[in-house]
Order: sequence, then C-alpha cells, then structure tokens
Amino acid sequence: MSRTRLVLPLHRWLVLSHLAVLLLPALTLVGTGALAKDLAQQTQEDLDHQASLLAMHIAAELRHVAPATIEQLSDTTTRLLVEAKQTTLTGFRVVDGRGVVVASSGDGVGDDIGDDPEVRTALAGSPGLALRPRLSDGSHKQSLSSPSRRSAVRVFVARPVRVGGEVVGAVVLSRTPREEWQTLWQMAPQLWLGGLGAIGLTTGLAFFVGYTLSRSLKRLTGVAARIAGGEMGAHDGLVAPEGSHVGEVRALALSLRTMSERLQERLAYISDFAANVSHEFKTPVSSLLATIEILREDEPGTGGALSPTQRARFLDNATEDLERLSRLVGGLLRLARAEEGADRENVDLAALIREVAERLGVEVRTPREGPRAADASTALANAAEVRSVITNLVENARIHGAAQHIWIELVGGVRPQFDVVDDGVGISPANLPRVFERFFTTARSTGGTGLGLAFVRAVVTAHGGRVSVKTRPEVEGTRFSVIL
Repeated sequence: MSRTRLVLPLHRWLVLSHLAVLLLPALTLVGTGALAKDLAQQTQEDLDHQASLLAMHIAAELRHVAPATIEQLSDTTTRLLVEAKQTTLTGFRVVDGRGVVVASSGDGVGDDIGDDPEVRTALAGSPGLALRPRLSDGSHKQSLSSPSRRSAVRVFVARPVRVGGEVVGAVVLSRTPREEWQTLWQMAPQLWLGGLGAIGLTTGLAFFVGYTLSRSLKRLTGVAARIAGGEMGAHDGLVAPEGSHVGEVRALALSLRTMSERLQERLAYISDFAANVSHEFKTPVSSLLATIEILREDEPGTGGALSPTQRARFLDNATEDLERLSRLVGGLLRLARAEEGADRENVDLAALIREVAERLGVEVRTPREGPRAADASTALANAAEVRSVITNLVENARIHGAAQHIWIELVGGVRPQFDVVDDGVGISPANLPRVFERFFTTARSTGGTGLGLAFVRAVVTAHGGRVSVKTRPEVEGTRFSVIL
C-alpha cells in the first residue's frame, strides 16, 4: 500500500521551518518548565518581601501594647489585610505562637495551621516556604486575559513576628503564580509589534532564499531533462548555477556538467566504436558471403568450373576471414574488460617485469640506480593486466620495429614507471599520432587487428596512469613509457 507524502514547493517548506524556529524559544520555555519555575520564583520573592514588611508593621504596632500579644492587633491592621488582598491577589493570615489564625484577609480566623511546614519553620524563628497543589476552584479554567491566576500550584511564604527578640507569632502569605501561556498572552500587547516584525522578516527571508534556490534548481532540472533527452551541449545552461553563492547548488551544477561531458564522451566513443567495428567487420564478412555464394553455385554435380585447387583456396580464404573475425571479437572483449577496470592489489612491479621479460626473452635494465629507484618497485595494480600490457608492447616492437634489441627499463620515481625500448626503425611521423587508435594497424596483411596498443592505453588509463611514445629522431628506435 503506497503512502501519501506531503509535497510542497521549497519556499513553503522554508517558511514553515522558519516560523517553527521563530516559535521554538516560546515552546522551549513552556515545554521545559523553565518559565513556570521562574514565575514561581518571582512569586516567592514578591511574597517574601510583602511578608517581611507586614511582620515589621505588626511588630511595631505590638511594641506599644503591654503585654505584647499578637491577639491584640488593631482593626486597622485587619482592614489593611483585606485591602492588600484586593490589590495584590495575595492571601494574608496572622497566627499566634501556637499556629492559630488570629487575623485574615478572608475567612479562616480560629483555624489551627500550626502543622503546616512553613508555619512551623516561621514559629521556630526562620522564614518558611512551601509549594502545594492548588485547590480546584475553577480559576484554572479562566480565559488567558483574566486577572485570575491559572497555575496548578500555590506558593506559601511565612515570616516570624518578633517583639523584644521573642517570636510571638507569624504572618503567612499565599498566592498562585501566573501560568506560562497566560503570561505570554498578557505580554502580547507589548510584543505584538516586534512579533509581527519578526514574522515578516522571517517570511520574507524564507521566500527570498526559496526563490533563489528554486530558480537554480529549476535550471538544473531543465538541464537534466535536456541531457536525458539526448540533447548535446545542454550543459551550457549550467553557467548561472555554477556561479551560485550556495555551495551545494554550485557543486551539483559542476557534477551535472561533468556527467554531461562524460555522457557526451561516451556517446561519441560508442558512435566511433560502432563505426570502427562496422568498418573492420565489413570486409571479412563481405568476403565470406562472396565465398559462400561462389561455393554454393559450384557444388559438386552442378557442372561447376572450380577446380579442387581453387575450391581449397576459397576455403582457405574463408578460414582466414573467420580467424580474423575471431581475433577481432577476442580483442574487443579484452578491450572492453580493460576499460571497465579490474580488481587491484599491491604488486611487486620489478619482480613482475623480470618474470615477463624472462618468458619473452628480453633484457631488463635499471639505468637510473639511486635512492628513488626503489619507489617504482610496488604498484597498486592488476597483475594479469600489467603482464598483458608488457607482452603487447614487446610483441609490437618485434612485429613492427624491425629491432635487433628490445629491453625493458625500470624507471625510479614517485609513481611506478617502466619503459619498453627497441633500437628499430621507429614509427613514421604520419602514423605516430594514431598508434593508440582502435583498429589502426600497419600489419593487417599479417593478421594484425589494431587493438593491441588500444588495449595497452585502456589498461593504463584504468589504472589512473598514462602511456606515451617517443620515436626517431627524438630517440634511437622507439620508447613506450608506462606510468601507473
């Protein structure tokens, strides 16, 4: 069963992501509880300040009463507690030394709250603090704009009342902190202008970036479609994306250009290869067809004019054509495998060259003895293919060079290198540029296919190296240099 995926233009994804990032600070404050903790801390500090002032006020009032007992609070102080609650939304209670409420901003006078931890701490002479779950009175369901607090906890703060160094009672204050979303909502009037500006800037930036990227991606998509359609020169449309300030777009454009150029090279290679194969196969195939037609018309009993000698010659010619076709097919398969590349391993190149040279009966020379000569002794290569390269170069020198001596030189250097050298007549200036072309040969009459040196170049190129040739008058004879 296929899954439906949400597909949106790039600029919309950017707008959504930017807005999400814009909201992330608020979501972080609320989600981690950091804002709730800060609001509770603010409420605690505020209540502590109020409790300190109220305790000082009550202590000052009781100093003028003898004996000083907290039950003797004036009506004025009691009214002050009621008025303060209406202004600060704080609950006020005053307890005696036993923890019994003697004055309150609301109900509860006479209640014994001496067992509450914050009250016990205050009656012992230290400030007390407690956070308790809030009793459900429906306030938490109020609207965000309501002055009622929506938090699920309530903060309790208690301060001792001292007269003459003796604790005669305590003041107990309580209030519900603001809830996080309620706080953010009530801050909105001060934040809306900045928020709108931030949203506008974020949206505009997202659209600008999205438009810039989309324009480059659309161009890349168009070029890719043209390349897929087989249009030559389509990568000319990559000039603008290659100059993009976005690194990924530039890298993609360069990669697309490289791919297009390699595709063109491959298409040109296939086209040339097909033309060469057609040309090389055409002559022996035509000769075979003609031979078969002649022999068919001259079958025994039909009164043919061919003598046994002539018939044998026609059959020999057909056999030679078939052998040539077989060599061509074998050479093409080897060439294709060489161009694909093969597995490689660390090969002792010097030992490998000496092994092949001994089998072929040629000399190995090391004219550049010295500290760097050993650098060429190891190569990351396919041993079988390197053997074929050496063999092809030596056999080529024997067939075409008319040389008296052929030898292989081990050349020291950073990269593995060896030269196959002969003292023959050299290669003519007209043939020199074409020696590595497929099917080019000057020994067609003796069975040459023109694929030997093409195979050598394919193998060396697949190994990340290069092969070059020098001939007379630059050198005495011919020198093929192979660098892996």
